[in-house]
Amino acid sequence: MDESRVLSLLKDLIATNSENPPGREDAVAKILRDHLESYGISCVSVGPSKRPNLIFSSHDGEKGELVMHGHMDTVPIGDPDSWAHDPFGSEIVDGLLYGRGACDMKGPVAALTETLILYTEEKHEKPLLVLTTSDEESGCSGAEEVAKSGELKGVSYGVCAEPTDLQVLVGEKGIFWSKVVAEGKSAHGSRPEEGVNAISACMDAIREITSEPYPYEKTELLGDPTLSIGMIQGGIKVNVVAAHCEAQLDMRTVKGQTPESLMEQMNKRLENAGLSDRVRVEYIHGKPAVYTPKDIEIVLIAVDQVEQVTGIRPPLTSATYGTDCSVLQPKVGIMNVICGPGSIEQAHQPNEFIKLDQLYQSVDVYLGIARKFDR
Repeated sequence: MDESRVLSLLKDLIATNSENPPGREDAVAKILRDHLESYGISCVSVGPSKRPNLIFSSHDGEKGELVMHGHMDTVPIGDPDSWAHDPFGSEIVDGLLYGRGACDMKGPVAALTETLILYTEEKHEKPLLVLTTSDEESGCSGAEEVAKSGELKGVSYGVCAEPTDLQVLVGEKGIFWSKVVAEGKSAHGSRPEEGVNAISACMDAIREITSEPYPYEKTELLGDPTLSIGMIQGGIKVNVVAAHCEAQLDMRTVKGQTPESLMEQMNKRLENAGLSDRVRVEYIHGKPAVYTPKDIEIVLIAVDQVEQVTGIRPPLTSATYGTDCSVLQPKVGIMNVICGPGSIEQAHQPNEFIKLDQLYQSVDVYLGIARKFDR
């Protein structure tokens, strides 16, 4: 491995702003494409030119069993004053490299890039693919474009390089975002009896919707579903009875729960409580929970390679957050593990960083996994 090559590429990626919104992934994509094509590695671009998704192959466009993948966008830096280090400067202090995307996930993408270069130079028989996507942070639309394209049809296994501190994750909770909308009737605040308060109705509806857990299928590693009230907005003025109110709910779902079933159950609770004439539930966004059986090849190989590189055998866990696996697994059939350098605790935070030692270790892990699939 060429550590200086990895570091130089990572610094270039971090210096290139790809905050989402709006995205700007095309500039990052150009850096990656120029870098890999300089080593003779082919690329197929899927999706719009301003927000591309790149599929690199060690074998001039051929597909094998395995794809390693990461995303090119980052969340915004937020308040610049909350950063002690330049978010686009890649400052290194005590072996930690700071910057937006350092761990989520320009660092892991740089590691995948180095892995592909090394694998290609070793001239293996089986192809290795590396996929870099756009818009993972705002709904995985890039992964959706790739799934629709059919470019990964026949690929069986995936390594998602999200930051896990090189732990091996075999699943992730799903996402179900919904909106509770209450309609009322305005009136003067001094005569509330002449109106219908939409805020009160919305609060009643939330109490009904969140009163008891929703049915689910218990699995060993995904854990229990969660529900959080993320936003509530209603009314126009303190002395006016609110005619409209809405709240947005964030559910992290597990096996046995779908947006369709949850919508049906929520609306049933409103109906049973006599609220459905003035309150409704609307769908916003959803992704399914995904789970990879712990005894299949990709899991066993990933665990072995992490142990070989780090000296510690990682216990299997799952992610509470969403990744592109939520698209690539159900829509393409790719069975994934999630394993990457950096900590999810640093993701989306000011002063985001990655440990350089762990970044370099991840290249050895990925290359070891790829070699095991060349048989």
